Amino acid sequence: MVTNIKLGQGLDKLVFGMTREEVREALGEPSEKENFNPLEDDEGQSEAWHYDELELSASFDEEDDFKLTSLAVSSPGYLFEGINLIGLSQEDVLQQIELMAIGDVEIDSISDDDNESQIVASIADVSLNLWFEDDHLSEIQWGPFWDEEEERYIWPD
Repeated sequence: MVTNIKLGQGLDKLVFGMTREEVREALGEPSEKENFNPLEDDEGQSEAWHYDELELSASFDEEDDFKLTSLAVSSPGYLFEGINLIGLSQEDVLQQIELMAIGDVEIDSISDDDNESQIVASIADVSLNLWFEDDHLSEIQWGPFWDEEEERYIWPD
């Protein structure tokens, strides 16, 4: 199954702004559901649905009436601008992103207690995070575009 990531829009039949029920109708029951509070000072809850067989996660935020606000994929079956990026080296991925000219990349290093090397490359202009483990792209995470002035999501039509 090859599917195409659409920045600001979603993934094939999954469109940002869908309700949990609409996502359930499109994909069925998730393998796992996870509730969490994304920011400690934030009142809102978030819910992540994991579809293990699809290597896909969908997130819903309470402050946005639990609409679909984020998708994350980790399988080479997902194409980004027609290119399979999962598994490529950080250098190769960043070269491809630069050629796409989709915005400035900000890179942060995230280390855990297991000394696993994790880096996230973020492109705020298109609500995109690229997660690298041991120098290879392991996950692509994206959401709807963000209106800086209004401080709210720009939901796709």
